[in-house]
Amino acid sequence: MTSEINSEILKKLISEKMEFLRKNSGETNEVAADSLDIDLSEFYRILKGHRLPHLKTLLRISKKYGVSLDWWFSELDETTLDRTAIRQRAFESQIASRIKKLDVRTQKAVLAMLKILVK
Repeated sequence: MTSEINSEILKKLISEKMEFLRKNSGETNEVAADSLDIDLSEFYRILKGHRLPHLKTLLRISKKYGVSLDWWFSELDETTLDRTAIRQRAFESQIASRIKKLDVRTQKAVLAMLKILVK
């Protein structure tokens, strides 16, 4: 990681990823905050990049949306924070997480369908 990383960059990165996950889930801010057992005002401050979440909160968010902790910070090694790359990685992570929850037979069927669609 570079020495240029500061709390503002971390807030922006986490905020964008949280907003993507929340929108992708179809939940309102209220429902998401409640399901994470976070006060709505606290959730909103994190979502808008005004505050960094506590580690325990970030762990709960990661578990709920099926992303790893390193996913949150993967772009810090890059020279710029590209929103498109952030969204793409979030999307890929969510797909992988959902496929892992399926039984083996269904996983194979989904992967076979994806291979056909990619051709």
